[in-house]
Amino acid sequence: MSENVTEATPTETEPNVDEQPAKEATTDWKAEARKWEQRAKENTAAAKRLQDLEDSQKTELEKAAARAEAAEAALAAKEAEATRLSIASKHGISGDYLDLLVGADETELEAKAQKIAALITVQQETPAGPTHLVVPGEGKTPPLALNSDGLEDALKSALGIA
Repeated sequence: MSENVTEATPTETEPNVDEQPAKEATTDWKAEARKWEQRAKENTAAAKRLQDLEDSQKTELEKAAARAEAAEAALAAKEAEATRLSIASKHGISGDYLDLLVGADETELEAKAQKIAALITVQQETPAGPTHLVVPGEGKTPPLALNSDGLEDALKSALGIA
């Protein structure tokens, strides 16, 4: 039986016993790297929690901004409708003609309201239609049917046959 004895040679990863006191005074870079790697992992988790919190707050902020924009748009629409109704009542325009009164600003609404009021006045002054109805052929005798006795009598009288 033969034993193979291999002699271990010191490598860079294994410090020599003789060199240990000298390296203790220097920094253990692997330990430092592991320490900073652990801190970075901890910070990554904290950074992710912070990012999630900021995103949730940002989302709430965006939601609030969207609600504010919607409220402002609704307010502007209500104010425009109030202006339109005010101008319509000032010119005596009834609800039947309100859909005709549209415009971008107050001056345009005023101009259209004046035109609509003038048209309403003209329409009220002229009669709605003719005062009498005309029926074509009214007062005349109706044409005789081909299979009636009236046709035969008319032919006899025209020919002088009794």
